[in-house]
Amino acid sequence: MSDKRWVANATAIADLWTVSLSGTVSSKNYTMTINGKSIVYSAGSGDTVNTILTGLVTLWNSLAPAAPAEFQELTPAALPVGGPFTSMTLTGKTLGKPSTIGVSTSGAATFTIANTTPATGPNDFANGANWSGGVAPANGDTLVFDAGTVNCKYGLNTSLTGITVVVLTGFTAQIGLPLTNNDSPQNSYNEYRPTALTLAGGTAQINGPSMTRCNLAFGANLANVQITATGNRPDRYTPTVLITGGNGSSILAITKGDVGVAFYLGQTANFPTILTSYQNSATSDVVLFLGAGCTLGSITKNGGALTVNSNVTTLLQGTGGGTVTVASGAVTTMTVEAGTAIWNSVGTLGTVTVSGKGTLDFGQDPNGKTITNPIQIYGDSSSVMDPAKVVNAGILSVTTYQTTALNVSHGSGNVCSFT
Repeated sequence: MSDKRWVANATAIADLWTVSLSGTVSSKNYTMTINGKSIVYSAGSGDTVNTILTGLVTLWNSLAPAAPAEFQELTPAALPVGGPFTSMTLTGKTLGKPSTIGVSTSGAATFTIANTTPATGPNDFANGANWSGGVAPANGDTLVFDAGTVNCKYGLNTSLTGITVVVLTGFTAQIGLPLTNNDSPQNSYNEYRPTALTLAGGTAQINGPSMTRCNLAFGANLANVQITATGNRPDRYTPTVLITGGNGSSILAITKGDVGVAFYLGQTANFPTILTSYQNSATSDVVLFLGAGCTLGSITKNGGALTVNSNVTTLLQGTGGGTVTVASGAVTTMTVEAGTAIWNSVGTLGTVTVSGKGTLDFGQDPNGKTITNPIQIYGDSSSVMDPAKVVNAGILSVTTYQTTALNVSHGSGNVCSFT
């Protein structure tokens, strides 16, 4: 176990793949695939190794400048130079950028591919030259990103355990890749390389006010994540920090930052304890999105903007206020002490208490809402809004405490039951 700093000193080396072809090669199909996209050479009865390799190179080159862009990232060549050709190479055009290529044939010919020289360079997490001491990360290490502008974006899929990731203010680059590869904006594609730094559980301490991307995947393992600052979003729609994984003991604590948990459809996360607060602005310091793939328990929120898309056992919006929007999922117990809670979900709300200057708003979604128990309202400054009468088929039940005025918006001409 040791501390290692990201220094990004590795020399950039191009990806090199070697394709071999032998045996009875005529009258067969030869397929080369990247990211689910393929080129196919259909050999006739008179084809030989030489003509098949020539045909594959021709097919590959004929793709440019049209899609698929993945093929345009490599240059094919048949060897030996001058022929007759017995093998084929594919060389990455961008130093340090890896690709993944598969080959197959419909017959008994031997058609294989090997990554003769894997791409590496200053963006490669797994290259020891990118870390202080010249040694790649190992189990139990503390990995510090505290300076530099070089992104850590390749070699991210690991099984490392006991890792602590520390991001500090001097780091102005990114960890991870976007979901869409825009290296060539005219030929973007869905990224097929790992987009998140993948660990078998671990700890993350993020204080990166200039960092614009940090993608972390913990698998179904214990994750302890503390976030005190993040930079601006890498684009309009994507939170700065994206997290997946976690288990039944994982904790996420945020005092300032822009975070998405299980942000994309199909992703999962398990964080039974989530805590948010604020440093300077109770309304804007924290932006947190919890996706439909989240397994959640207790959320204690004090300020910021929270969007929830899955079931929650206990949700407390404290005196710091802010906004919570429950877009989908059920909540067993919710307390709103300040700010606004917007209920857009068709899931069941069990018990809810509104107090202080808290507001519970059912007016932003026209679908019917179900609340198991009467809404408990404390004090004259709290309010409940159901202008379209969507709650419990138009019957809004409340229990009041310490109130001389009742701030309830419930449309007109329907039943409001007070208990």
